[in-house]
Amino acid sequence: MLENLTPLNLAAVLLIGASAGFLNVLAGGGSFLTLPLLIFLGLPPNLANGTNRLAILMQNTFAVGRFAKKKINPGTFGIKAALYTVPGGLIGAWLATQVSNDQFKVSLALVMIIMSLFTLFSTNRENQDPIDPESYTGTWLGPGFAYFLVGIYGGYIQAGVGFLVLTVLLWQNINLVHGNAVKLTIIIFFTSIALVIFAWNGQVNWGMGLILGLGNMLGAWLGTQVAIKKGHKFIKQVVTVAVIGFAIKLLIDL
Repeated sequence: MLENLTPLNLAAVLLIGASAGFLNVLAGGGSFLTLPLLIFLGLPPNLANGTNRLAILMQNTFAVGRFAKKKINPGTFGIKAALYTVPGGLIGAWLATQVSNDQFKVSLALVMIIMSLFTLFSTNRENQDPIDPESYTGTWLGPGFAYFLVGIYGGYIQAGVGFLVLTVLLWQNINLVHGNAVKLTIIIFFTSIALVIFAWNGQVNWGMGLILGLGNMLGAWLGTQVAIKKGHKFIKQVVTVAVIGFAIKLLIDL
């Protein structure tokens, strides 16, 4: 596969990866760009799905480190939320390795439209200023189950899972600057599990994943800078615009 990667294709992988990394840190949906690119370059959909997880893991690990340098950490809240997603991630990734390429493409389109519409119409749980994660004192019963479902979705498809995580965080009234560090940590947890399952089933192109991951990391660096500088309201605006844009794209593609 890599021996057929022309300089133009290499540039496209790095550029699209950077764009995806930027979107993923600020909002989500970057895999809507990278999955079609990997398929266009010749990877079967299931292999593209697994390969994309390596890039996501590289991107998020790098971004969490960048946030930590700015004293923005996921804390115990982020770890607790992430642990809720792990069983779901196992289920979702296993399901993804069992379906055919055609079944995966159909399910991707249908589930993404439902997810995008759900996210678009979601709002904050309360009409008050958002809080830092460590200040959260509400129940975990509903959010915990929601994170479990997020894990299933993320393990299965990944594309757009950031929107779902942010939806739960907004439900818990979490400030999205700190919430993005939480989001990235959550995705690291279930993506690590998913990557192992995809690799076990031979559905990861490591060379392509590493190249894409380098592009994602570049975009993640820029995304963390913008997130910290612009703040909660700007991030929420970006999320809204991204959800609308990707929902329209999915409807057109069908």
